[in-house]
Amino acid sequence: MINKLEDNILFINPDNKSQSIVFNLKSWIHIIEAIIEKFALKTNDEAKDILFSSFLIKNFHVENYSNVFFYCNESEYHWAMLVSHGDQYWLKGISSDEPEDYFEWENQYRKKHNLAEESFVFSESHYK
Repeated sequence: MINKLEDNILFINPDNKSQSIVFNLKSWIHIIEAIIEKFALKTNDEAKDILFSSFLIKNFHVENYSNVFFYCNESEYHWAMLVSHGDQYWLKGISSDEPEDYFEWENQYRKKHNLAEESFVFSESHYK
């Protein structure tokens, strides 16, 4: 379970210390909630209830690089559709592709709500 919502959480790959991920957890949570509201057509209260009662949040673990890497392998849109429509939602007629206006909407939403531009920022330093 999530105890504290914040951005700029640094995780370093223990197998290759030159690789890291900055996880913007607060932004990730807020954008998933907003996607549920806009694209799953839920009210804000419904979106919060769906997200915070979901397996995604109840089983949420980000203690290390590998945990964070698991969450970044899918888009926020996918996580939102998964928690709002269930496993294999694409077989229920819900597209797994982002809607045509999605990326423009997401960029504007992040700016308007002072969220990080990206939920996950990868870096690889040039030293070992």
